[in-house]
Amino acid sequence: MKPFSAPLRRFLRHGLALALGGLMLPLAQAADYTGTVKVLVGFPPGGATDVVARTLADRLKDVLGQPVIVENKGGAGGMIATQQLKASPADGSVVMLTIDHTHVMIPLTFKSPGYDPLKDFTPIAGVASYYNVLAVSGTLGVKSLGEFGNWVKANPAKVSFGVPAAGSVPQFASLIVGKALGVKDPVVVPYKGGAPLVQDLLGGQVPAAFGSLTEYIELHRAGKAQVLAVSGTTRAKAAPDIPTFQELGLKGVDKNPWLAFVGPRDMPREFVDRFSRAVASVLAQPDVVERLAKLGNVASYAPGAELQDWISQASAHWGPVIRDSGYQLQ
Repeated sequence: MKPFSAPLRRFLRHGLALALGGLMLPLAQAADYTGTVKVLVGFPPGGATDVVARTLADRLKDVLGQPVIVENKGGAGGMIATQQLKASPADGSVVMLTIDHTHVMIPLTFKSPGYDPLKDFTPIAGVASYYNVLAVSGTLGVKSLGEFGNWVKANPAKVSFGVPAAGSVPQFASLIVGKALGVKDPVVVPYKGGAPLVQDLLGGQVPAAFGSLTEYIELHRAGKAQVLAVSGTTRAKAAPDIPTFQELGLKGVDKNPWLAFVGPRDMPREFVDRFSRAVASVLAQPDVVERLAKLGNVASYAPGAELQDWISQASAHWGPVIRDSGYQLQ
């Protein structure tokens, strides 16, 4: 048999290299990532999601045995961070702690959000549910939802509700509550995150706000703001003195939102499973559960497979509310 010619030998070597490279790529993608994990948060520092992210990241680094850092990427109600996550490498180096706003409300309120919540991401782990609340400035001098209703009737021109993001659960909850209090067309003022909204509530620029209990619980305890009612079907452990809207006979705001870890599409299964187990381990630590509870959260671990159900159920709940409100898609 004659030896291969030099050009043919080069061609075969090149073809073999390509073939081996093709075999190695799936192996590389399947490898478990052990470097620094960046946790994206789609809202400014100091907000509810940021506080929970930093609480969990501090413990996850110990359980995982690798650095876990938080990066705030605020803007467009978390949409910018979610789009960044979609474009991030799917190797385990980037995950996101998100809330139902990015994966439920934005797809329901934007024509082209730039991502599909069920197709473009890897669900990793559910973390917690939390309470939305109606809070008013301490300067109003009202202590209950009934008293706030009287204030609304006496000051119709001053009534407005601040919310942490346009098209958010708090926005539609504000419409429900406002109309129940007799406001025909409630004025809703969207902010770029919960932290700046809190500052304006304290400064008197907005008389009432709808947002996370995490952001208002300490202000309520200090008397700087008054939380009048919470969402959900049971009172918050962190604030047993505050009634639920349901208790007060107001329907439509009894579904609590949630927080969860998600990653880019097609993440290595080994990393997803290990990170999810680490989340479960952290949420089993009593002091973490207590810390989250004091912030107004209910620790509620769920494996990634259940996250898809969380998204679907919340979408089914809020979809009709958004349509009935006449909200114009952005």
